[in-house]
Amino acid sequence: MTENTTTVQSKKAPATAEKPQKFGTFHGVFRPTLLTIIGVMLYLREGWLVGNAGLFGAVLVIITAFFITGTTALSISSITSNTRVGAGGVFSLVSQSLGLEVGGAIGIPLYLAQGLSAAMYIHGFVEGWHFLFPEHAVYQQYIILGVFFAAFLLVFISTKLAFKVQLLVMLLIIGALLSMYAGAQETVRHSPQVWGGFEDASFWGLFAVFFPAATGIMVGASMSGSLENPKRSIPLGTMGAWLTSLIIYLLAAIYYSMVADPETLRNVRTIGIEQSKWPLLVTLGLICSCFTATLSSLAAAPRVLQALAEHKIVPLHQTLKTVKKGEPHSAMIFTGAMALIAALAGDLNTIARLLTMFFLLTYLTINVVLFIEQSLNLISFRPEFKIPRLVPIMGSLSCLTAIIIISPLTGTISICLIVGIYIYLDRKRLETPWETVHSGLLVSIANWAAKKVCITQNQTPKRSWKPDIMVPVENDSFFEGQFRLLKSLCHPQGSIQAVGLTYDQTEGSLKNLNHLIKDMQKENIFASTATMSAQNYEVAIKAAVSVMKGSFFHPNTIFETVDYRSQEELQGLINVARDNSMGAILLARHATSGLGREKTINLWVRDQSPHWELDMASVNLDYAILLSYQLQKNWNADVRLLCVVEKEENKKLATEFLKSLMDVTRMSSNIKIHVNHGNFLEYLSIAPRADLNIFGVSNEVNRESMLKLMNTSRSSCLFVMDSGNESALA
Repeated sequence: MTENTTTVQSKKAPATAEKPQKFGTFHGVFRPTLLTIIGVMLYLREGWLVGNAGLFGAVLVIITAFFITGTTALSISSITSNTRVGAGGVFSLVSQSLGLEVGGAIGIPLYLAQGLSAAMYIHGFVEGWHFLFPEHAVYQQYIILGVFFAAFLLVFISTKLAFKVQLLVMLLIIGALLSMYAGAQETVRHSPQVWGGFEDASFWGLFAVFFPAATGIMVGASMSGSLENPKRSIPLGTMGAWLTSLIIYLLAAIYYSMVADPETLRNVRTIGIEQSKWPLLVTLGLICSCFTATLSSLAAAPRVLQALAEHKIVPLHQTLKTVKKGEPHSAMIFTGAMALIAALAGDLNTIARLLTMFFLLTYLTINVVLFIEQSLNLISFRPEFKIPRLVPIMGSLSCLTAIIIISPLTGTISICLIVGIYIYLDRKRLETPWETVHSGLLVSIANWAAKKVCITQNQTPKRSWKPDIMVPVENDSFFEGQFRLLKSLCHPQGSIQAVGLTYDQTEGSLKNLNHLIKDMQKENIFASTATMSAQNYEVAIKAAVSVMKGSFFHPNTIFETVDYRSQEELQGLINVARDNSMGAILLARHATSGLGREKTINLWVRDQSPHWELDMASVNLDYAILLSYQLQKNWNADVRLLCVVEKEENKKLATEFLKSLMDVTRMSSNIKIHVNHGNFLEYLSIAPRADLNIFGVSNEVNRESMLKLMNTSRSSCLFVMDSGNESALA
């Protein structure tokens, strides 16, 4: 045995000896985030932005874009400091908070945004290449294909390559910026145009093109698993890169406003390169940054797609979730095909506008997630990086405003698409492998509602009343026998609370009760169970009602059968119900007919002669009417309203009373009214037969009379007592 153990340990040793490389704040977050933000837009579109909007307008566009990404960066930092980020980056964050349905609904736009970013960077590379080789402009499609396949093959072979060359690219970018500002010292300075004419696009049109420049803040979250201290590195690195890039873009706006006039800025997209001291250095910085950004996009997007496929969120998930040697090759091929088609079919501005919408939707969701987490005030939400609640609120509102203003139609379609994806995923009933704040959200709402109920507990909630039935159970076969009827009495909004009663400290006869409750829950009925030990039945009923009355969602009805209870037990149950303002339902089930076909119901109204005023409280009819409505709906049954009067001259008054009753209680218009005179029991024996008869019951019960009514009617009977809290008029 010892020898085998030693062998196993020796085999595991090499695997544990080689630990994966971990990055710090600078190399793992700051540098990749900064390189993603500082890129194609800085060199090729910021001059165009200044030429259209003027210096002040361009600064306003830049600040608006960075305000949205800044609030989102703070939200991401706060969320990641409270949880571990799994595969898929932000998709993992949203899914762990709000479930796979919401995560998938926003994960798909996130994947599209990251995948299509590769197409935008390819076009940035092509424009830089054209500056070096103007004669190659006629070969643009071939250049796009060449850049794409070079980047795709490198990523397909090794995704670590992008990180290995990032330091060189960062040095080139620093050199490019220095070259641009050095060139500004030698260029004839122009007086900056404060506010532009917006010739090529409106303010929000310019924003839609420029906004991808400010994205890239999610790189840190995606790198969480490769960081030495993600809870510290992500906030510091992300916000540091965000602030640094904001300063660079603002200084660049001043630079562009001084090196050329507005018309030149609008028409010459490479003005930043031409006016620099060393144009080749700036061009190399542009080309290299675009190429490495393409590598990063083609490496990151497939991992989001693979994570989506892993949880069966996207079609072809069996193929897309496959991983070979740690690389999601199937997802890479699909993403590469999408990026190539977009690069060949679109241009930089069109792709940028599309990316803007996808990124805004993603950022909106991130801010909403944090706001929900903060609002729940759950003890599990303890982020090390805390931010005020105003931050995600402002972030959410700014994202939503930008989506609607940029393009109301596109924004509405995009939001509807996300909602549609959510509905589709919700119907798929995905299995979430982790706990989400869904339950916390529901608990918080229930807690708030319960407190409101306590504040207004003296007011009877007649309009929101529903049957919440407590069922005493001495053996599970009894509960199983009443399963269908109880479901029909409660569906869809009521509840069942089964109380297992034991008298000898044994629960053998209740061993299947939990399974029956789970079966009822599968039928979309809120059902629960508890077990109580007592000396006898009446003591157990009193104790159960007393305990449950202290809960927020306590039962309002006691259900019992007449057949297996004595006169004393039934009277005791009625007394407990009356003393606790609860209703009572007593079932006398016919031994042979049972509940028949569950298609017809007779609702009996007692003789009110000679006073036929419509006073519901005096006739004990509210609960009986409400139950007849429940059964009519759930059984799809026909209901009759019957009454027997002693004298024939009272038939007209009784008929008018029943018609008025139908009207004020909004009973179905196809209910048939039967009024007869004579002896009640004699008419009961010849009355139209029903699968179930419903009678009112007073505070004094008579077991023998109930059984007699059951036998005379030749069908099962429900005897119902009002609690005083329900109302058929509400």
